[in-house]
Amino acid sequence: MMKADSDALVTIVGGGVHGVHLAVRLLQAELLEPAELRIVDPSGLLESFRQKCRQCGMNEFRSPFVHHVGTDPFSLRDFAQARGREDELRSTRIGAERPTASLFFDHAEWICDRLSLESIHVDARVTDIVDHRHSVEIETTQGCFSTRWCLLAIGHGGSFTYPEWATELASTEPVAHVWEPSFDPDAIGETASIGIVGGGITAVQLATTLARFPGRDVVLFARSPFRVETLEASTDWMHFSGVTENLHAHPPASRAREEVITEARYDGTVPPYVFRRLQRGLERERIQLERSEIETATEAGGTVVVTCRDDTTLCLDKLVCATGFGSPYDGELFRHLRRASTLQTGYRGAPVLDDDTLRWIRQDGTPSPIAVSGVAAQHVLGPFARNVIGARRAGELIVEFLESAVEA
Repeated sequence: MMKADSDALVTIVGGGVHGVHLAVRLLQAELLEPAELRIVDPSGLLESFRQKCRQCGMNEFRSPFVHHVGTDPFSLRDFAQARGREDELRSTRIGAERPTASLFFDHAEWICDRLSLESIHVDARVTDIVDHRHSVEIETTQGCFSTRWCLLAIGHGGSFTYPEWATELASTEPVAHVWEPSFDPDAIGETASIGIVGGGITAVQLATTLARFPGRDVVLFARSPFRVETLEASTDWMHFSGVTENLHAHPPASRAREEVITEARYDGTVPPYVFRRLQRGLERERIQLERSEIETATEAGGTVVVTCRDDTTLCLDKLVCATGFGSPYDGELFRHLRRASTLQTGYRGAPVLDDDTLRWIRQDGTPSPIAVSGVAAQHVLGPFARNVIGARRAGELIVEFLESAVEA
C-alpha cells in the first residue's frame, strides 16, 4: 500500500465505483505509470459500495452488464461466459441482461488485481484539499501530500435523511438508517419484528431480504403508491447528447439545472423484478404493508413503539429508515471546501464545473486542477451521474483533458 507522504501526478479521492473506474481509465490509456497515481479511501477499494449492497439486500443490479468498472463494455459478459456464470446475467426489459452483485464485484476485483490497484491505494480519510494553482495539497488522516491533479469521486459523503419524527431516536439501538455504516441486517434476530420506512427500491429490497426468515414480522411503511420503473431515468440520458445539451443551456450549478435533474430522475421507484418479489412477500404474508404515515416513535425498553396517523400502534424490535440520501453537496468534505476554498459553488452548494472537463471553477473564473465525478457532477452529467454509466462518461471527459495536460 502506498504511503501517504509520497507525491503522485494524479490523486483520486474515493475508492468506489467512480474512483476505481477513473484509475482503470487512466492506466489503460497509458497516461501515467502506476507510481504516478494514487487512490485515497479509508474503506478499501469498492468496500463502501459492497457494504451498501449487503446492507440493503441488493443481490442483482438494476443497470445492464455493460456498466462496470472496466473500459471494454463487454468485459463483464465475457468474464461471466469464460467462467460458466452466464446464469448470473439476469433478463431485463431494456435489452442487455443485468449482473448479480456477486458477478459484478468478482469482475471488478479481477480488474483491480490485473492492474494492481491495491498497490496504489492509501488507507486514509481526506480532511482537507487546498488548491495551490499548479498543485493540490491534500490533508489526510495519514499525513499531508501534494499532487498535480485531484479527482473527487466521493458520492454522498455520508449524508442521508431521517424522517422528522425519527431525528431524536436516530442511531439509538432500536432505530437505524439503512446507510449508517453500523447497520448490519445480519445482526437482526430471526424472530424479530422489524419496521422499514420507505417506498423505493432500497426499502423494498430490504423488506424482501429480511422477510426470508419465516419467524420474522416485517412491516413496510410506504405511504405512497409504488412506482415501477426499470431504470433510474430515461435511457435518453445514457447517451449524453441532446438531453445533456439542453441541461447545459442553463447556467452552471444553477437552480434550473437542479430542477431538470430532479424531474428527470425516477427517485423512489422500484424496478419490476423487485416489485414482483414484494408482491410474493405480501401474498405469502411474509410482509405486512402499512400505508399510513408514522406520526410518532418512542423508545421503550429496547424496542420502539410507533403510532401512525390512522391510530395504528405497533411495537417493533427494530425500525430501519430507508428514506434516501441527503444533498450530495452536504458531505463533510464538500462543506469544508465551500467554507475554506476559492472554488465557486452555486445552488445548494453545488460545485461550479466546466461542462467539457468536469474541472471545478475558481472564483476568478479559471479552471482548478480539481475535477469532480459522481453524484456531485450531476449538473454536468445528468441524472445518471451517480451511476456506473456516469462514471464511464466522467472517465471519458477527464481522460480527454488529462491527455492534453500531461503531454503539455
